[in-house]
Amino acid sequence: MDQERGVRRRARTRQRTDRSLGRVRIAAAALGATYAGSVLALGVGATGPLAVLAGSGKLLFLAGVAGLLASRAVVPTADRGAWLCFAGAVLSYLAGAVAHEALAGGHPDVPRPSWADLGWMGFYPLAYGGLFLLLRGRIRRLTSSMWLDGVVSGLTAAALGSALALGALLRAADGPAATVVTAAAYPVADLLLLVLIAGALTVIGRGAGGVWWWLTGGMALFVVTDTVYAAQVVHGTFAPGGALDLGWGLAFTCFGLAACQRPRSGGTSRLEGLGALVVPVVCALSALLLLFAGYMDDDDDPLAGVLALLAVLAALARTALTFRDARALADSRRQARTDDLTGLPNRRHVFEALAAADTRLARGAATALLVIDLDRFKEINDSLGHDVGDALLRQVGPRLAAQLRGGDLLARLGGDEFVVLAADLDEAGALALADRLCGALQRPFPLSGMSLSMDASIGIALGPEHSRVAEELLQMADLAMYSAKAGRHGAAVYDEARDGSGRHRIEAVEQLRQAIGRGELVLHYQPKLTLATGRVEGVEALVRWRHPTDGLVYPDAFIDLAESAGLMGDLTTAVLDRALAQCRAWADDGRELSVAVNVSPSNLVDEDFPDEVAELLERHGVPAETLTLEVTESLLMADRERAARVLARLRAGGVGVAIDDYGTGYSSLAYLAALPVTELKLDRAFVGPMTSSPRSAAIVTSTLQLAHALGLTLVAEGAEDRATVDALARLGCDVVQGHHLSRPLPPGLLTEWLAARDSARDLVG
Repeated sequence: MDQERGVRRRARTRQRTDRSLGRVRIAAAALGATYAGSVLALGVGATGPLAVLAGSGKLLFLAGVAGLLASRAVVPTADRGAWLCFAGAVLSYLAGAVAHEALAGGHPDVPRPSWADLGWMGFYPLAYGGLFLLLRGRIRRLTSSMWLDGVVSGLTAAALGSALALGALLRAADGPAATVVTAAAYPVADLLLLVLIAGALTVIGRGAGGVWWWLTGGMALFVVTDTVYAAQVVHGTFAPGGALDLGWGLAFTCFGLAACQRPRSGGTSRLEGLGALVVPVVCALSALLLLFAGYMDDDDDPLAGVLALLAVLAALARTALTFRDARALADSRRQARTDDLTGLPNRRHVFEALAAADTRLARGAATALLVIDLDRFKEINDSLGHDVGDALLRQVGPRLAAQLRGGDLLARLGGDEFVVLAADLDEAGALALADRLCGALQRPFPLSGMSLSMDASIGIALGPEHSRVAEELLQMADLAMYSAKAGRHGAAVYDEARDGSGRHRIEAVEQLRQAIGRGELVLHYQPKLTLATGRVEGVEALVRWRHPTDGLVYPDAFIDLAESAGLMGDLTTAVLDRALAQCRAWADDGRELSVAVNVSPSNLVDEDFPDEVAELLERHGVPAETLTLEVTESLLMADRERAARVLARLRAGGVGVAIDDYGTGYSSLAYLAALPVTELKLDRAFVGPMTSSPRSAAIVTSTLQLAHALGLTLVAEGAEDRATVDALARLGCDVVQGHHLSRPLPPGLLTEWLAARDSARDLVG
């Protein structure tokens, strides 16, 4: 429920954000139209009130853009600070424009420096801060390579800008010191802005998103327009209301459009490996071309040359870092595929080689796989210590490798197991290789002042004879190795008749694991008749496996397999989930039925099991009293104390507890008195023959009396005929279950059976 509320809350937030951004886009369009009209009015030579109105329109436009950027800070994102900086930058620029209009008084020439310059220059540090905060929101940690990429691209952009225009503007500045400083400040600030734009885009990469592209596009347009403006001022050709005003307006329009974009999650989309060299190489080539052009031109720009030289040096450092990272990555990958102790390829390397071998096997190429296990290695470890064992393993690798061909793979699987993968080797060649490997190991190993000879058990699987899948060959070779160890043969080739059962068991376990996950388990329900009322008030859920090829498989064919493979917990949870869901469905249709479910030893020793049961009951809205969990006597004796704790918690939650197959195991009055049991299920071995065996009848009678004396419900299972049901009713038995009443049925058929039974009762009544 909490997760669903969170999803709905995020959806509402997203809808509010979309509505806000929609309104922002409309406002941006209106502001753009206002500014375009103002520029057009000035461009056609408007005078008097019309000129004042046009100037006011430009100021209104700047104020609107600042408002749009500030409104973006209202959206709940990590970029609020950045948008406030951008809004402040535009407001500062607006203040400069207002000051300029006030100082101009209708005259285009305003002495410099002026208060307008203070406002205009205030735009830059706030824009720098906004870009930095926006970059920090996308990338929490800048690596050395990111820094260098940004520096290389920034310096290259600065060198190009200086060479093309900004350097000339700096040199052309003339007049009083204050005027020169002011005139030089703009190109320098623009140059730094260009550096930040180029560096940030390089760091973020291709996935920058609409916000970044609109912002950086506006910044770049602002720099270009500023540069052209400065050039026109230097040459005395600037006139207000022309293309430059339109350029500034477009730049600020881009800022407003950036505020209209949907927030994008953090992260980058950068080139990796040698692809990461694209940026530094391109920048270095551009810088070298600038240096060459400066060398060929007598009137070269020293600032552009210095920046280009720095860009080349930074690119060389970035290239060196890339090669260092590539070498470190290669070393890391090699270490990840190498066994630390022996220096041989490890298990990961083996499975990569097996995947590659599948291609050869598919073509029918002969492939041999040998699994080698050292005999008595555990004895050496236990008696001489692990240091001696490790020293032995380090000597085994070279000894085995000496017997192999150049293209054969020798790897350590783990412990004292090694594997050899050899191409173009048939059965005779594989047996000969195994004989050589055994002989090599039997030569004494010098260890801590002593000599040890080793024997080995080697299992061999051949492809494509045994399988065309390399991983299956590994399993087969492993099974053959155990056969070789059991028979002390030294080496054994996989044999389906001898080793197939083990392989099939592995396959069956995997199939069962997948069946639980895919929902192939189904439940049939056997009704339980309450004799006092003559009504079916409960059912027992019995699991079946709907196998894709074998059809409906009964539990005696897979329950032991699930228990030994550690799947019983998942299986029980799946059965409980399905059974309680069915109870809920019946209850919704107006039919209240209790359900009994069998549990396993692994459930009884799992201290989290009661919590899982409670969670399932709550999920399906089923009362705890509806569920009864059946355990056998033998399960209770496995870990009696822990089982008692688990059962006590289940019972405290309202769940019933039944002793299944009572009388066939460790029937003890002690655990009946100590455990929170609510029900006894007398085994069919006593119920079935009770009408013909006085002894069985006496056991049923005494068990019934015991159950009632302890306040327990007695369920007799295995009632196969009417005479048995009548005899149990005369004795005062509580509940009967058996084929005389009904065999286990799927939910749909059981519902039909219950409806037919109710109809028959109504007719009799």
